[in-house]
Amino acid sequence: MKLRERWLPLCGTALLMILCTALPFVWFAVRDRQLDSAQWSTAADSSFLSAAGRENAVARELYYWRQQSADAVMSQPAALSTAQEAAAPCLDTLRSAQVLPDNYMDAAEELVAQATECYTSSEAAGTTTYSFHRELNGPYLTMTVTEHGTLTGLNGKLGLADGFDSAQVAKAYRTMLGLDSFTDWEDAEPLGHGSPAPCYSADAQLYLVANMDLGYFSVSVTSMSPETYAGL
Repeated sequence: MKLRERWLPLCGTALLMILCTALPFVWFAVRDRQLDSAQWSTAADSSFLSAAGRENAVARELYYWRQQSADAVMSQPAALSTAQEAAAPCLDTLRSAQVLPDNYMDAAEELVAQATECYTSSEAAGTTTYSFHRELNGPYLTMTVTEHGTLTGLNGKLGLADGFDSAQVAKAYRTMLGLDSFTDWEDAEPLGHGSPAPCYSADAQLYLVANMDLGYFSVSVTSMSPETYAGL
């Protein structure tokens, strides 16, 4: 009896993790069924993710979260050790993929390790944003991660200004996310200040951009419909 009581919570946790991982797949299966049975006046629904997009883990996940509604969670203090553990895999992946120049990567890892406080927030369904600080009005690093561990945004001020090539960073970030298989990436119109290098894939329905502006750097990827992209 005691052994059974001990294993029940563990089995429940494992089942919950499996269900969370399978959610995007189940959702797309239902939507595919709806599309197959619907009578469309046009050849295809351009707002629905392409077959190639549905086969890509990142495009599929971000599209799924885009369809979900969630209330924004305001910034609040977080347990520093827990936030550092959540950030560690993202930093490792960024270094392995050589997304950032070495001096930026060194500074980012050092800041997270030496951070004195961290705040978390959520502006979109399925994501958590971690903001690491070492001192008031000093360097900071912010990263946004999905429930499945996809790094969808990274920005901050690390006290560096040279060596950040927006186009190279965007290209390396795209490769890191496994998005090079999409052949329809196109350079998008730069928006805002600094030296943005944006690009868009209609098949993936993803808008990806890297930028450096007066010492503030950023790189992000967002699920975006072709209609929204056309209106930028």
